[in-house]
Amino acid sequence: MYVAHSSVVPCNPNQRGTAHVMRALLPGCERGERSVKKQTLILVVIAAILFVAGSVIAYASVRGASKSTNAGTNTVASTTTSAVVATKDIPAGTTGQAMVSNGWVAIQLVPTKSFVPSDLTSLQALNDEVLSGAIKKGQAVTATELDASTSAISVPVGLDAMTINVPGTAALAGYLQPGARVDVYANITKVSNNSAASATLPVPCTELSMADIQVIDVSSTSPSLAGTKGSGGRTLPSSETVLLAVTSGQARTLSFLSQNETVSLVQTQADTNPPPLGQCIGTDQTTSGS
Repeated sequence: MYVAHSSVVPCNPNQRGTAHVMRALLPGCERGERSVKKQTLILVVIAAILFVAGSVIAYASVRGASKSTNAGTNTVASTTTSAVVATKDIPAGTTGQAMVSNGWVAIQLVPTKSFVPSDLTSLQALNDEVLSGAIKKGQAVTATELDASTSAISVPVGLDAMTINVPGTAALAGYLQPGARVDVYANITKVSNNSAASATLPVPCTELSMADIQVIDVSSTSPSLAGTKGSGGRTLPSSETVLLAVTSGQARTLSFLSQNETVSLVQTQADTNPPPLGQCIGTDQTTSGS
């Protein structure tokens, strides 16, 4: 019996000795190998592209999330401002120290649109201050609602504190410092019609009204002339508010003189031969009064 053998020769690339013969006899075998290699290469390229694309998308997502977070932070920062805010209703007359020590105020964020320049931004600004009016819980504390506290000054025992406003040049042109001692002079231009001294008092005249008065505080001081050479000179204050330590009698005299006459201050070193108090020296009397 005749048995027909199959004409299909398997493509077996592991048969190294006959591989070239098989490729020559069976061209389809070689084409199959090339097709498989091509498909493999395509899959590798596609995988690489997908990997790169995935990396780019992941980076973009992280970058976008970071920008979104920063944008949100910037938005919050630009729409709020730190200010001193009352945490409870606070009555008028409360000192700044009491507000801070009792926790009645705190630094909080307030809408920028409602913030005004006079709003306090630090608790230190309440030092030596007293509340002039009541404020409500949640209200920002402003500088306009505060006055200087009497606890901020130290008045010598047995004396009173009194302020007078003096023209800048009459208050040592800004050189006057807290703690200094001054003589108070008054330039008299008016005499009471009922005064017994009106017939003998020369007008105008100048008298030493009080001597060796302690300066507790001054509203402003100017830099020394030596420190401003070459920069256009010193800027002099137009007026000075001076806080003095006086007796009750001196306070009465000083109150009258500051409202009706012209007062000037002279820094003293406790002169050994000061002019007599209350002696008003006018025209043609300067020699006898010296």
